[in-house]
Amino acid sequence: MRSHQRVTGWLAAALLGTAPVMSACIGGETGGPVWTGPPFSADLVDPNHPNDSPTHIYLSDGKLRIESTDTSQLGALVLDPAHNATLLINDRKEEYLDAGMFTSLVTATFGPVLRFFRPAGAGDPCTQWNTTTMPFASLSHSKSDAPPHFTCKSLGAESVDGRAAHKWQWTNDARNGGSGLVWIDDRLQVVTKAEDSGDHMELRNIKEGTVAASMFRPPTSYKKVSVTSIMGSLMSKSEDGSHP
Repeated sequence: MRSHQRVTGWLAAALLGTAPVMSACIGGETGGPVWTGPPFSADLVDPNHPNDSPTHIYLSDGKLRIESTDTSQLGALVLDPAHNATLLINDRKEEYLDAGMFTSLVTATFGPVLRFFRPAGAGDPCTQWNTTTMPFASLSHSKSDAPPHFTCKSLGAESVDGRAAHKWQWTNDARNGGSGLVWIDDRLQVVTKAEDSGDHMELRNIKEGTVAASMFRPPTSYKKVSVTSIMGSLMSKSEDGSHP
C-alpha cells in the first residue's frame, strides 16, 4: 500500500490544483481527450523501494487508466472524456463507481501533470513546463510566494530501463526553489524517470502501441454503483444515527 500511495501521489497531486490545460497534447474541454500522445502502457515504480508493488498506467486513444497491483487498494481509475466516463473500479468487491458527472473537472485538473509527463516536442522541457508550473509545486518544495520558473540543463543521453532517453537537470529559479532530474524517452517523448531531494519515480516495462479497449471498461460481471446511490446510502445512515 505504501508504494501505491507514494508513487502515484505526484500524479494525484494535479487533482489538488486548478491550473488550466494549455498543452497541445492534453485535452480539458468537455469531451476532449485526456491524452493525445502516443499510446503505451508501463509500470510506475519508486526505485528507492524495489520491493513495493508497482502501479500500472495505460494511455491510449484519449483515455487514461491507473491501476494498483496492491491487493489492499481499490483497483483502478479510468478516465475517458470522450464518453464522459470516470470510473473507480473495485476488484475486491467486483464493482465500479460511475462518477461521470465529474469527468470534465477531473480531465481539466489532470492536465498539468500530463503536461509534465509529456513536454510538447523534443528539446528543452522547461520551455513547455514554464507555461504550466503547477505539477512542480510539490516537486520543488518551494516556500516562496512567487510563481515557480524553471531552467533546464542538458546532461546528455542516458538510458532508462534499456530505452534511450535524454537526461535533464531542472532548477526552480525562485528563492529556495530546489532542483531535480528528469529523463525523457527519445521515442515517446515522455518523462520515464524523475527525482528530486524527496521523490523518485520511474517507468519500466514500457510497451508501445494501442492498448486494448477492454482496459478502459469494467468487467461485464462487475456491479455498477452510482455516486447518487452512495450519497443516498450515507444520508440514510446519518438519519438513522440521529434518530435511534
